[in-house]
Amino acid sequence: MDTDEMSLLRELRAEAPVPDRAALAGGRQRLTRAAGRRRLRADWRIAAVATAAAVVMGAVISTQVIGGDRAAPQGAAPVVVSELGSAAQVLRDAAGEVADDPVPAPGDGQWVYTKELVADTKDGSPLGGDGGADIEDVQRELMDLAKEGRSGDEADGLRVIEHWYRYADPEFENGKSGDDHSPRERFTFLAQLPSDLEQVKKQARAFYPGEGETTAEHDFRALSMLAMSYPADPKGLASVYRAMATIPGLKAVQTQDVLNRPAIGLHLPGERDLLLLNARTSLYAGEGSLDSPAAFVVTARAQAAVVDEKGQRF
Repeated sequence: MDTDEMSLLRELRAEAPVPDRAALAGGRQRLTRAAGRRRLRADWRIAAVATAAAVVMGAVISTQVIGGDRAAPQGAAPVVVSELGSAAQVLRDAAGEVADDPVPAPGDGQWVYTKELVADTKDGSPLGGDGGADIEDVQRELMDLAKEGRSGDEADGLRVIEHWYRYADPEFENGKSGDDHSPRERFTFLAQLPSDLEQVKKQARAFYPGEGETTAEHDFRALSMLAMSYPADPKGLASVYRAMATIPGLKAVQTQDVLNRPAIGLHLPGERDLLLLNARTSLYAGEGSLDSPAAFVVTARAQAAVVDEKGQRF
């Protein structure tokens, strides 16, 4: 039986204290140092954790926990994986699914709201026990933030992390913040992608530069970041999927996210971490692992919407 994630989400407290930039500055610095010491090949894996403990893109952030025996099994459930082999046809099919989706029309004064669910191990220890102190620092920051949004005893299970990003934020455009991009800049980038797939990959690598990676690793990381975009231009997203389909050796598996929703997982040969696409919509669903639940980070995007003001929920 599929888990009714909306029933879980409705039980969340409607209001939670919001930490300001000053309160988060120390954690942001520690997370930056941790990311530098342990540079992951797929940087989007650390980004999911780092943004949970830092206000980026002018975002307002609140955190809560779904606890108790009912929630814990979702993050702790054994992962079920069916190998699909090459990801090429899967991604071409996904491109066909999303290409004709309605084109969003967000306004410059609006905000992008996202709700992410992060799975903890049942005993509350950091995901990926071999991560060492760096990963423990990241988990500690997340737990500190979660405490600010709830009262009572510690609860294991799924942590809910909410963000509000300005759709149009000039501070995160035109290279002012490195490879951090506002939702508007990402939307525009996707809308202007060419039809030539090699050029799509080249532009993606320039949009999300890196070092110490093979071309395939860089392509997968950059295109994965673009696949996470919300809102996304449908034809641009389809081009991202088609370009990703040309990455040599990219594999696909059939699995589920931490809410037990059916998902397609994508990974490079030899890598254990998965970019998850919703099996029904072909849109970004979160991050997973072939080793779930004992993975570095396992997340699900539970909700995303364009809203009129920060603090507004969809």
